[in-house]
Amino acid sequence: MVNKKGANSGGIAAGAMVLVIIVGLFFYGPLILNSLGISVVPSAVGLNHTIAVGVLSVNAPTKVSPLSTFGMTFLVANNLNGKAASNIYFCLDNLGLFKILSSPETSSPNPNGNAITSGRCVTIPSLATGDILSEGFTLSAPPANYYGNIQYSQNIGYYLNFSYVSTASQQLEFVSQSANGNYPPPDIVPSGITAGPIMFSSSSSQPTLYGQDLELGISLNNIGIGIPVGNTQITISLNGDIINITGANSLGFTVKSFPNGTAIFSKSITIGPTGTSIELPISLSSSEYNKLSGSSVPYIQTNVHFSVSYSYEQEGYFPISLYINPYSA
Repeated sequence: MVNKKGANSGGIAAGAMVLVIIVGLFFYGPLILNSLGISVVPSAVGLNHTIAVGVLSVNAPTKVSPLSTFGMTFLVANNLNGKAASNIYFCLDNLGLFKILSSPETSSPNPNGNAITSGRCVTIPSLATGDILSEGFTLSAPPANYYGNIQYSQNIGYYLNFSYVSTASQQLEFVSQSANGNYPPPDIVPSGITAGPIMFSSSSSQPTLYGQDLELGISLNNIGIGIPVGNTQITISLNGDIINITGANSLGFTVKSFPNGTAIFSKSITIGPTGTSIELPISLSSSEYNKLSGSSVPYIQTNVHFSVSYSYEQEGYFPISLYINPYSA
């Protein structure tokens, strides 16, 4: 006859032992792998709203032997909630004593970006929203006498340089003379926020009462982990039959008008490390202004659409150490 009580006790003890092993691996597993020179690859996670293109994970050893050859893989992704990215350069640099043996098709670095000293750049023509691309490199380690057979670690760097577009829209409301008393006092009406490192937002005091001017503020704030590089093109689209940017030419805008009433205003600006802002004076067309001066319409609503095209660069680093001879952790 089987002693059920003894069997149950043995099963509980075995289960407890397995649980202890699992907990131990959870807490100390990464340390054990690191001591063996194996890198723990982080799980791929979604990019937050402040990132357009980013590196989801880096698969690389943490420690290598002298004269060894090893590989590393990067997962480059575009934000699912953003826009398509183009002119992407993924560069590996700051190699120290390490050398690149092979990589995907290479190109010259982006002239707007960092100067490459010992590394190499890979061209990625474009990435649609949500796309993930794997980029692999093969490197070689130096002989022990190159670093005096002492503890040596190199922070290998990578950077991304890419072109991106952020968009936003703003509704404007103008109140007629006859309806002034039936509207709440003006309030700040912000626009939506787009995904990406340059947060494009606009705001104005609305509704605009008859006879008052409307000042539209545009803010381009750098909330990402890198910096904008080169010139930025801002484009503003609106219904030219209803509203206009007062003195657009003197503000440096070029204007294109179309038969359907659409007017496109464009201008090249520079975004600093933290961002920039501009103020736009908006006026009603004479025909619409005349409507509000009477009692034919109580208010007029119209939308303004914005887009900014810019280049952006962000960096990252990861350490690789070399064993000493005789090899030791």
